[in-house]
Parts: sequence; structure tokens; C-alpha cells
Amino acid sequence: MRAYTCREVLGDYPIWCVPDDLVHITVETDASAPSTDISPAERTRLIAALKARLTRFEPITVLCGSPLANRTGAVLDTHPDQGLVALRNLVRAALWEVHDTSAIAHGGGRGHASLGYAYDGADSDPLQSALRRISPSHAPLTVSQLHLLDVCWTAHPSPDGGVRWEMSWEPVARIPLGGG
Repeated sequence: MRAYTCREVLGDYPIWCVPDDLVHITVETDASAPSTDISPAERTRLIAALKARLTRFEPITVLCGSPLANRTGAVLDTHPDQGLVALRNLVRAALWEVHDTSAIAHGGGRGHASLGYAYDGADSDPLQSALRRISPSHAPLTVSQLHLLDVCWTAHPSPDGGVRWEMSWEPVARIPLGGG
């Protein structure tokens, strides 16, 4: 499966397609404060706590796909779930260790890679049918490192006069799994 094939199908829908270098699996979000309010000392402690936990966590391989359309955009679910859930739990433990306040704002949800984010509504039936025709519909992905990122969402005008959001980020740290 190729991301560009999915982008071709998504092209006529109100979905901002994630560029190749931004396709990702979000393991967890630090919801303790806006990133501008996280001190350099807290960030350093978080990086150290993540490194301490992830040095013993070996890389995992997940299967991504089939592509799915939903109300938030288009995703590739990941399977099996156990490795990503274990990784999320280690990241959460590091966040709880470092922050005085709750850093977790959601239950976690299903592991997935985001292909695009919806910025308006559309009939998803034809889109889902087109996505189902993509073959192969799955691709293996080895997760061998965790990237700590400062994520920014920027509003842009959409063709219909509304707003669509685009994601960008600044790398903060790259932590290899298994001490690699």
C-alpha cells in the first residue's frame, strides 16, 4: 500500500492529507499544559524518564490498514494492539512521573496512523468504497523509535470559506526503542 494512492482517492474530499514526512502513530499526548508552559527542566526530566523506560522496550512491528474514512478524516488502523498499548503505558508512566498535574486527557483509543484530517463534512460512502479498492490494503511498519514533538496546528481558509487545520511540528527528542 502506498500513501500516495490513498491521497489520490482522498483528493476530492474535504480532507487535509498528511504529507509523507508527517504520517505518524500518536502514542500519547502531553496534556499537562500548552508546550510553551512546559519548562526546559520538565522537558529534560520527561526525556530522561522516557529513555529509562524505552531502553528495555524492543522495537515492534504492526500491520497498518486497511484505509478507513471516518468523521475525523482517514486512518490506517494498526494491529496487533498489544505492542502499541504497552508502549503507550510506558509513555504514560513517564508523563505521570514528571508532571504534578494530569498529563493524560483521553482514554487512548485504537492505535492508528492518520492519513488526513477532515475539515468539512461529506458523504463517506463513495470514499470508503474507493479506499476499499486499494490493494494491497495493508503494510507492515516497524516502530523502532519514539519522537517527542512540539506539535502546532495552524488554521488555513478552506475553499468553502471555512477553516481547515494543518499540522506541523518541531522535533524535541528522538528516543530509540531497546537502547538502539
